Amino acid sequence: MKKYDVIVVGGGPGGSAAAKTAAESGLKTIFFERGTVPGEKNVSGTGLSPKCFRDFDFMRAMDLPHERVATMATLHLSDERNVETNMFSFTPSTNAPYPEAGEYLTRNVYRSELDPWLAGLATAAGAELQTSTKVTGVTRDSAGRIDGVKTDRGEAFKADLVIGADGVISTVARTAGIRDKWDPSEVAMILNVDFGAARKDIDAVIGGNALHYWYSALFPVGYSFFSAEGCHIGLGCYMDWWKKNPHYYLDKLFALEGVQQQIKLCKAKAREFQNHMVTFLTNPTTTYSDSVMLIGDAAGFACPFEAEGVYYAMYSGMLAGRVAKKALERGDVSARSLAEYERLWRDSPIGEEFIGGEAIEGFVRGIGFNPDAGRWVIPMINDAMYGLLNVAESHTESARNLPALLTPYLPELVETLARDLVPLGINMSKPPSRPPDARVARALKWLLPKVLPFIARRAARTENRYSEVTTPLLMEYFAKPFVQAKARRLEENGR
Repeated sequence: MKKYDVIVVGGGPGGSAAAKTAAESGLKTIFFERGTVPGEKNVSGTGLSPKCFRDFDFMRAMDLPHERVATMATLHLSDERNVETNMFSFTPSTNAPYPEAGEYLTRNVYRSELDPWLAGLATAAGAELQTSTKVTGVTRDSAGRIDGVKTDRGEAFKADLVIGADGVISTVARTAGIRDKWDPSEVAMILNVDFGAARKDIDAVIGGNALHYWYSALFPVGYSFFSAEGCHIGLGCYMDWWKKNPHYYLDKLFALEGVQQQIKLCKAKAREFQNHMVTFLTNPTTTYSDSVMLIGDAAGFACPFEAEGVYYAMYSGMLAGRVAKKALERGDVSARSLAEYERLWRDSPIGEEFIGGEAIEGFVRGIGFNPDAGRWVIPMINDAMYGLLNVAESHTESARNLPALLTPYLPELVETLARDLVPLGINMSKPPSRPPDARVARALKWLLPKVLPFIARRAARTENRYSEVTTPLLMEYFAKPFVQAKARRLEENGR
């Protein structure tokens, strides 16, 4: 029977990052992968965010054969007729906070290429990889303490620590007694079709505009993401949402003229239908126990806004590897000792994503994954753009007509503002757990005294037929209470 310091269950990006970190710190480490090679179970691509290359130096050496750099993303809006009414795009900002963020939005790669490359880095660091192996559960000593894992081959491997990197349906979490299964409200089902296409055709049609989102009044948010020689097109929603067979909604996505144009112009050929699960939690809990830490999807670390997972799996794997080293040096792998893991991930980019967890879920459920909301959001956006930019009348007359265009949407808009958007804004603006960036603080101190008086003067001069009614009301019921509440808060903080 082999004995290790650390066992990592799962050979995905998170598992490889954990194994690499642990092995580099001198721990005897093994990680298990159920496929014959890491990434074998993943044909479709993934978009690696700039954070991956900011926070992991070794990622800058990545050079995969089918990568496509996405320098533009486009949001398409379609109405109840399944007709696209509007679209807009964005690119990286020249004022982005770090170089990679200013160069691209994502680097789109295949997991079947990324995962073996990352696993190779872990084995080069000294970790042992065993493939074609399914871990069936943890093992316990005579006192009931977790002391390793068992496999479908009947083998037993012993270790002081087990790191669960085994995805949404985590065997480690279940057999360690941390969690039986996720609630349907905490998991989303993703359906997509993977396509292959010639690089030259995608270059000509798509280029760097490689991220497309499809917001509809008929189906949950869809996507078409392009790699060098292929794309995957699909959609997803919470498991407790589906009102009809999910394929009904997928068919609506594929019936869109814009989606069909992408397929036809790129001469794309379907290769595989795929169905997988991702977590959508508002606040991950129970991410560790005696002798066990959970990372990535096993812990519920997918971004609650758009389900980005690879970065958070890798970051939590790195943290778990570091905590493993410290815990073993202390000779204490109890839950009390491993609580350091949760303190670290909560005070990291992972924890920051969940600061507004419940408010984000309210927005995603209320608008993003809600075709019923799309029935008024999409025409409202179109009418706002039309009212501002149409040439049917003089622009002055169009501006006068704009309130009449948007008035029909006010009931839904006001309700959504109160229920979803205001809570989202409040939660997202909460102070970060880390100190503020000194450069941002200096910029605000310089900018706000110059800008705020100008805005106030312009607002004071703005007139409309209702100014005599609205201005006193705004002062009495908004500005005055806000100033008073802020003053009380400052006084409390001063004490």
